[in-house]
Amino acid sequence: MSTDTTYWQEQVRSVFAGKSWLVAMDVTVSAAALAKQVLDMGATSVFALGANRGMGDIDDDVPHISMVVSADTLMDSIRTCEQAVITPPAEVVAQIDAWDPGRKAQVLRTLFADDTPVAGRKTFGARSQAWAALEDKMTVDALWDTLGVQRAPSRTAPCTKEALMAAASEVNRGEGTVWAGDNASGWHGGASFTRWVRTEADADATVALFAPHCESARVMPFLDGIPCSIHGIVFDDYVIALRPCEMVMFRVPGTGRFRYGQAATFWDPPASDRQEMRALAKTVGAHLRATHNYRGTFTIDGVMTRDGFLPTELNPRFGGALSVVARGVPNLPLYPLHLAISAGVDVNWRPQALEAVLLKLADTHRSGGCATLSAVRSEGEREVYLREDGDSWQACDDEPTSVHVRCGPSAMGTFVRVSFNPNATPVGPPAGPRAASVLAFVDALWGLELGPMEAAADVRRA
Repeated sequence: MSTDTTYWQEQVRSVFAGKSWLVAMDVTVSAAALAKQVLDMGATSVFALGANRGMGDIDDDVPHISMVVSADTLMDSIRTCEQAVITPPAEVVAQIDAWDPGRKAQVLRTLFADDTPVAGRKTFGARSQAWAALEDKMTVDALWDTLGVQRAPSRTAPCTKEALMAAASEVNRGEGTVWAGDNASGWHGGASFTRWVRTEADADATVALFAPHCESARVMPFLDGIPCSIHGIVFDDYVIALRPCEMVMFRVPGTGRFRYGQAATFWDPPASDRQEMRALAKTVGAHLRATHNYRGTFTIDGVMTRDGFLPTELNPRFGGALSVVARGVPNLPLYPLHLAISAGVDVNWRPQALEAVLLKLADTHRSGGCATLSAVRSEGEREVYLREDGDSWQACDDEPTSVHVRCGPSAMGTFVRVSFNPNATPVGPPAGPRAASVLAFVDALWGLELGPMEAAADVRRA
């Protein structure tokens, strides 16, 4: 089968060529990379705006501004950076106006952004508030029930210890329960308001965390297995279903916390589970289109348990793991394609052919590693290449090696990115245990104070 993506490259090019684009994101390096991408597609002019600079180089062809934003937690960082981008200082707006004096440029934003204008310019392809509301973990179980989807039992209760403990007693299967806070204070992700509760001390700590921010919480049994996701893309007349992705999620020993580590595509579930996950994506995508007029990519997150895949949440947006898939198809700009579909651009996308190409490329070209945040403040960038030495890691000078690790300043401390060499990473097993061992190595090497982390086991195969 041909994996030529030229047709879709040209379709996306037709959307972005001949226009001016302001790319506004939390990280300037990411914004500049997307700006360079649309510039190469024929954009007339581009400008990158970031709340913080981030790690890496910025192409000389991309004019840019970096602000300096600080925060204490992941969600605080996301919200603070978003607020900084949509309400930039007057001197920043003046620089953008000097670049685009007629304010005719359109804005490209991050995957979780809404349609708020930036510096007086309209956001392109952003999800509506109605679409964003579908991400609420308090309501998603009703959607699974409407569609007849197998799921874990759950209860929703007010954010009091008594109510949540009572709900937990109804669904606990012996391994504790997982509590997820509602969106009363806004969208949240990255396990920031998700806790594994096994003891009364866990319950006390979780209620103390949730109560100032949440009115209620969902309680479900702890699901042992590989956290994973399945992506779909909703078109007018078809729903693409992609391949499963591992969500690299660590457990923090001795606590009820989880540490989000992004995603990887090296893990393969059993073929029958893959088929069921893809069928689920098609069913959910069709439902989103019929009931909410949804268009674009979406993600279903869940856990591959001993009993198969059980969904836990729906993210009607470009999922973080899809960025990892996109690395396997570098010639096809998946994020701009998603924005164009979400914006309702009338193009013959040929989705069935696109699905076949994306599946083939994603299965052939694996990618990922992990990324996390340290509260230790970083003044500059550091990097190290690692090679495997039995059950341990050894630092070496440069590639070819098994792993490349890079860290640098972020809004809340230090951002750490672990990139696995696809040619030296096993395909089939989960990447989480490998990622945890690498993070332990660089934690000791650089004094990042990440602490111990445990990765989930593939209990379905076991």
